[in-house]
Amino acid sequence: MKILVTGSEGFVGKQLVSELKKKGHKVDGFDSALGNDILDLAQLKKVAKGKNAVFHLAAVLDETKPKQMLEVNVKGTENVVDASAKAGVEQLIYLSTVGVHARVKGLVDEHSAIEPETMYETTKARGEKIVWESQEMLPITILRSALVLGPNRYWKGIAKLAKKKFPLIGSGKNLFQTIYVKDLVSALLFVLGKSECSGETYIVAGKEKPTLKELYGLIKKELGFKGEVETIPVWLGKILSYIYLAVSKVTGKKTVVLPQHIQRLVRERNYSTVKISKLGWKPMFELKKAVFETVAGLEK
Repeated sequence: MKILVTGSEGFVGKQLVSELKKKGHKVDGFDSALGNDILDLAQLKKVAKGKNAVFHLAAVLDETKPKQMLEVNVKGTENVVDASAKAGVEQLIYLSTVGVHARVKGLVDEHSAIEPETMYETTKARGEKIVWESQEMLPITILRSALVLGPNRYWKGIAKLAKKKFPLIGSGKNLFQTIYVKDLVSALLFVLGKSECSGETYIVAGKEKPTLKELYGLIKKELGFKGEVETIPVWLGKILSYIYLAVSKVTGKKTVVLPQHIQRLVRERNYSTVKISKLGWKPMFELKKAVFETVAGLEK
């Protein structure tokens, strides 16, 4: 297959491109790091021409860049859809987030209400709507991913806090289901070329549902720290997050302790993957193995 991957230089994108090439596909990457501009429709149309499938992963996650986030996550998605449709692409696979269900309580599945909370989640929900409404023009598949676990910038920040013995914000009793990056890539590959996945949305997440405190404890253990995980009240965590935000603006150094991150940290993350499991996909990595590989990757 001839495949286009937007966001190809990102954390998930790099691993997806690598696996696609291993399977013999001809892959073109599209990323700002490569000098590409997702807001340039003509550029997208040119690279989409002749492609069998498009994976749309490109997105801005940084909540401190609202204008760029809106442009890339919404207008960029419109452009990808337009370019893919005009190129006669056989399948557009859009990577979304379970965060579109942020305010929903209890077990979340594909039929749960779309109730995003943060700006990032709102832009991804708008992106989904754009993709969903394009079905008359091209076959689409949407994957709503749980928070991705792996050696990326976010978890590097978490590990840095753990090394400083920073306490966990909140009780830590909330379920915190994630998905290891290698399992997410396997899910993206799984839906590729499957006609039964056309016009469908799937939630993908790891099979284990630890509490946040349990997950943080596993990370600290892999970092070599012993003892119980200490916690602080959410209200104190929010105050600290605004302090960290102020310091970040002055120094230019990014922090994972942002007000928006606190919102996501204390949220219940409990997802059903029954729909995609019925087709035969399942996560392969145990949580302990995923945490081990994540921490090992961060320390390289």
